[in-house]
Amino acid sequence: MGVTIKMPLTFEVCFPEDEQKSIDHYLKDLGKDMRLLMGSFLLGIKNSGSKFSGLTGFLPEYFSEANFQFADSVYKRMVIFARENDFDIESFEVLYPMSSLTYFEYVYDNPAEFDNKEYSREEFLDIEINFFKAYTVFNQKTITERGKDLAQNFKEYDIEGNLTNFFIGNNLHSFDITDYQINKVFYCQFLKAYSFFEFLESFQGSEHLIKAFYNYYDVPNFKKYLHKLLGIVFPVLTAKREAQTEIHLEADKQEELSLFIEKHIKLDDERLTDFDFTKTRSYPLYKIDEGKYRIIYPLFVVEMIYKGLYFRFKDINATLPENQQLKNLYGIKNLEFSEQYLLNQTLKKIFGNRFIQKSGKELDAEFEGAPDYYVRNGKRIFLFESKDVLLGKEIKQSTNYYEVLEKLKITFVENEKGKAKAVLQLKDTIREILTQSLSFDKYAPSEKAHIYPILIVHYRMFNTPGMNKLIDGWFKNALTILNKEGLNVENVRSLIIIDMDTLIYNSHFFETRKLSFEDCLLEYHTKYLNINLKNHRFKNQQQVDDIISESYASFAHYLDNKIDDKFRRPKPTELLEKMISVVTK
Repeated sequence: MGVTIKMPLTFEVCFPEDEQKSIDHYLKDLGKDMRLLMGSFLLGIKNSGSKFSGLTGFLPEYFSEANFQFADSVYKRMVIFARENDFDIESFEVLYPMSSLTYFEYVYDNPAEFDNKEYSREEFLDIEINFFKAYTVFNQKTITERGKDLAQNFKEYDIEGNLTNFFIGNNLHSFDITDYQINKVFYCQFLKAYSFFEFLESFQGSEHLIKAFYNYYDVPNFKKYLHKLLGIVFPVLTAKREAQTEIHLEADKQEELSLFIEKHIKLDDERLTDFDFTKTRSYPLYKIDEGKYRIIYPLFVVEMIYKGLYFRFKDINATLPENQQLKNLYGIKNLEFSEQYLLNQTLKKIFGNRFIQKSGKELDAEFEGAPDYYVRNGKRIFLFESKDVLLGKEIKQSTNYYEVLEKLKITFVENEKGKAKAVLQLKDTIREILTQSLSFDKYAPSEKAHIYPILIVHYRMFNTPGMNKLIDGWFKNALTILNKEGLNVENVRSLIIIDMDTLIYNSHFFETRKLSFEDCLLEYHTKYLNINLKNHRFKNQQQVDDIISESYASFAHYLDNKIDDKFRRPKPTELLEKMISVVTK
């Protein structure tokens, strides 16, 4: 399955002869609670395998039988549009999470003048149609208008319109929101949160912050905190149907649990709308009544477990007296936890006690510019650079693709002050290998070495299709410097980007040697980053297009699909053991 390109329905395509009216016009008959309910309903629909998927899934599920004629007219219009523009009718979707989130934030920040009311049958049928039209207007704003701005930026800066730029330009802003496996996200969020608490509790100088955190959430320890948090997350994971999910507290537990839950919801009058849905990510549920809460977006609720943890610690740290604050909390979380503790823990599990292994922490003490992790198996050398970085929310959501490219270069190649980042750091280490000057492994082969450069990232946004080809292109440019120095880079493989969650989620298969880490890197190197169409036979142009599209997919996409196709995933023993220790504490 290649990189899937879905086309959400927009107002101008669905209703080419209608005059587009304001959002408020279409929503005028919907009360406050119903507007919010519709938002959480749409956001509760699964991002894959949904019964609402496609036009033939959504239209009959959403519209009442009495509105069949309207729904049928929409479908027929889209069939004509698809035929005229050489599109597959199956590629059209009504729902788009970016539009659903934008809609929710809009109605939250612009509440109706009335809470609710009883609707007659005729009113309800009109509301169905008007809400559908309103939603296509949101699609128009989040897709069509964004696409026009992006195209203008490409033209203004003379950016090449290749597939790499097309995929990144159109997907980077939304990829982490639209493309995910909820079970994988939960698995990794929980294990990382558990590890972060263990790390922080043993970190010198953190005792005041830890104590203040537990006091704020009224828990004796981190296991009790995670236990309470699972009470919010489990309804998402165990929901038996799509659409909105609610939490109804039992009367005898209402007071205690409400106090905890309401520290995770937005209670003030501050606007919810923000770049990259930052506030909705922080407060992904809202109160509908005493002891009753509704999930806004399931993904954001699950991501509260670890992704939101740093920000909760950060806010509490800021309230402490200066002499009790944990200094440089951001650096501690990114460098010492993510790039060292978590990376070392995960790679040690993958490689076991085999091969020559050196962590960045032990190398940094003696050698300047050493990789974050080094593994050598004979003549095979694996170089890891780990970067727990992200793009700022304004850059991530920007339609100025030139600025996006510049930020990516600053993040992964060389910063504003000329300091080497991952790409150039890897290049410098490779130079040391090829010139036999690698001081921490004097027996490493030089010209006979097969070198695998790997960039570990910690956010799903960098799994955006085309991202690996873009950064590998910059890496190949860096290698030309070594080539000009007379060094043979023939056995240096392409740079491969692997996100930490994918390593954690699939480590079992490397640990038990059901899969070879090197073989997977080679397969991705050959069949994705450096695909040669001459090695394939095609029956038609569609097969050519599909395999080219597939080659832009991330290593995470490749590995997850490979394992799911080839193996049956075992019970997540480590996850279950830690969850049991949490719920029984």
